Amino acid sequence: MSLQPAVPDALMLDFVARAGGTPMLLVSAAARCIVFANAAAGRLLGVDHGSLLGRSISDFEVSLEDMFFWEEVASGQVRDADRVPGAYRHASGTTVHVEKQVRVLGGLESPLIALNLSDVSAEVARVDEAAELASLLAATLESIADGVLVTDLSGALRNFNRRFANMFGIAGREVDGPGVMAAVSEQLSDPIAWRALLAAVADDPQADSVLTLVLTDGRFIECAARPQWLRKRPVGRLYTFSDVTDTKRYEAALVAAREASDRANQAKSAFIASMNHELKTPLNAILGFADLLRADLPPAEAEFAQHIYSAGQHLLELIGDVLDLAQVEAGRVDLHPEVLALDALLDECFTMTAPVAARYGVTLSHALSAEATVCADRRRTRQIVINLISNGCKYNRPGGTLMVSAQPDAASLELHFTDTGVGIEAADLARVFEPFTRVGASRNEVEGTGLGLAHSRKLANLMGGDITVTSVPGQGSTFVLSLPTTMERYEILDD
Repeated sequence: MSLQPAVPDALMLDFVARAGGTPMLLVSAAARCIVFANAAAGRLLGVDHGSLLGRSISDFEVSLEDMFFWEEVASGQVRDADRVPGAYRHASGTTVHVEKQVRVLGGLESPLIALNLSDVSAEVARVDEAAELASLLAATLESIADGVLVTDLSGALRNFNRRFANMFGIAGREVDGPGVMAAVSEQLSDPIAWRALLAAVADDPQADSVLTLVLTDGRFIECAARPQWLRKRPVGRLYTFSDVTDTKRYEAALVAAREASDRANQAKSAFIASMNHELKTPLNAILGFADLLRADLPPAEAEFAQHIYSAGQHLLELIGDVLDLAQVEAGRVDLHPEVLALDALLDECFTMTAPVAARYGVTLSHALSAEATVCADRRRTRQIVINLISNGCKYNRPGGTLMVSAQPDAASLELHFTDTGVGIEAADLARVFEPFTRVGASRNEVEGTGLGLAHSRKLANLMGGDITVTSVPGQGSTFVLSLPTTMERYEILDD
């Protein structure tokens, strides 16, 4: 004996006629069992439609909406309805999302519920994917360190992140689009520039714009406006806001420091020009009178005049070195680089320093060929070489030697000045190039101001080179002068 409720033929024919090829089920309201299923319903659920007869509808429905629907049926509240959401379990274990057209058939005592089913799984999947993407975008928006504001092409607000809200003081406030824009304008020292930016991007939706906003509390916010694109056409505007207050303050500090440095250099230049006149003019007069006294006074008195003359010459040399070093540090040295043949330059410098070498009993020699050339300023290079030769003689030993050799190195050439003197202690090597510094056991016995090496190294640096030193106490020292061999180094320095 069948337990299925009887289905009136007239109702069945009417139901089938209205359903057509749509998946359809006819369910007993009282027993909640399926009394009719067409082939389309079987395909929807992945089973033979005949196997559905007599089965409880609850065996296939899996959503809360379906459970609530049958509770309404049991209470007699169900009515005809369209697009009722539901979900069914497919034979494969997957879920089929449907929209149900509900019709109540028969009398009130034993009604039948007719269900026409539309598979909306693809649409639900698209909606879920869109929701997932929106959630991901929202999380991304909140993770950005900059403030972000999104509008449509008309300027209407679409979204903004928490960083933007905190930046402009609207976090936790209920504000609409105009309220957000007003909050931004209220905090700007010059809202006209902000409004001009909004007007500009409204006139040209494809334009990129960048504007630095100054807030009334002293902050600097850099705003970049860019279009949002969809299928190669702008659909909105994206504004990013970066707090660049620290950067602006750092730049202002740099500008102030540069201006202070320029003022200091100008003062130094004025001092150099003044001292060159104010010190050298009276000193030259003293030297002139002392020279006259040396010639006219008796030998006993002339000795005192000689002391005056010698001390004046030393002072004049010291003033010259100080002023020359100050000019180098102020960048007031004009360089005229040319190709220099070092063997000829060394012969010239050896001739000029021959008296010094003879006084200290030092033999000078070099092993440079005519091919050894550098690109440097002749006068300044000669000045450096003479200083290094003079030091190599003064800090040498009687009967010692000073050998100059050349060694190419990439785009430069190195001149090695190797002496057989007293050498320099390791602790003193770092101080050799400091102004007014003289190191070594004989520093009090050797004449000089302690400015020569400092000055020479700065000149070498200005020409794109350098001076370094290695030494073995008791055996001697090697000073290495490196200078560029091409004009490229000067072009880089000029840039």
